[in-house]
Amino acid sequence: MMENQNRAIGEELKNARVEKNLSLDDIQQQTKIQKRYLSAIEDGNFDQLPGTFYERAFVRQYAAVVGIDPTALLEKYDLETAEIEPDLSAARVDADNVTRTGMHLEEDTAAEKTRQLLPKIVIGAVVVVLIAGIWWAVAAFAGNSKQESSSSSSVSVTSSKVESSSSSSAKSSSASSSSSEKKTEIGTATVSGTTSTIEVTPADKQGTVTMTVKANSAAAWTSITYGNGTSLYNGTLQPNQPQELTIPASATNVQIKFGNAAQTAVTIDGQTVQTGSGSASVWTSTLNIVRQ
Repeated sequence: MMENQNRAIGEELKNARVEKNLSLDDIQQQTKIQKRYLSAIEDGNFDQLPGTFYERAFVRQYAAVVGIDPTALLEKYDLETAEIEPDLSAARVDADNVTRTGMHLEEDTAAEKTRQLLPKIVIGAVVVVLIAGIWWAVAAFAGNSKQESSSSSSVSVTSSKVESSSSSSAKSSSASSSSSEKKTEIGTATVSGTTSTIEVTPADKQGTVTMTVKANSAAAWTSITYGNGTSLYNGTLQPNQPQELTIPASATNVQIKFGNAAQTAVTIDGQTVQTGSGSASVWTSTLNIVRQ
């Protein structure tokens, strides 16, 4: 008799749900009652519910959502009896916000069990990776140590010869480098009228050249240009006030005009340039810079 009554309640609730075009998922979302309990109610299987209190409570909530008067429904099927407060001391609310009572804690789904085991699995995997890494490092270190030990004897046998060879090689290298050092070469001045011509071969043919001009004991006006008349210096030199100039790497000729050639000294890369100024007739010196 009771089974027929439960089945009738379930059919009435299901028909109302279908009329409202609602799914069991919709009812679960609104009532927070597990879908399996809702399905049990519709099938009349009230024995699958947690208890008598939950039969009335779940039916009330289900009826309210589908538009049926809960009180009238309970009175119609004589379910309105004295309510007993349930023991919810072991109840819990899962991540989906659905209440689950303690008496069904053992009925965790496979997904819940997997979620509970996942942290342990991750920690175990990390531990395994760390152990493998430590083992690999120790094995590699032991292998390197063995290899170094086996090769150290052969190295020590030839060490004295290597040192001797290195010493002699260093000496020859030093001698070679010192002999291979190039210096700027300055040719002898060729005087023609008031002009002298000097050939200059820089140590670095593709680099800049440093020129210094100074007045010996009296002021001397001097003008220095290169190329098509680009000025490097134009002014009056004062004694003990030398002027250091940089001849660009692109310059192939430099022209020096003297106001007082006898009192003007010229050096290139630290070497004195004999401009032919000993002759009173020289007023201009042309430096031909060899770049090839």
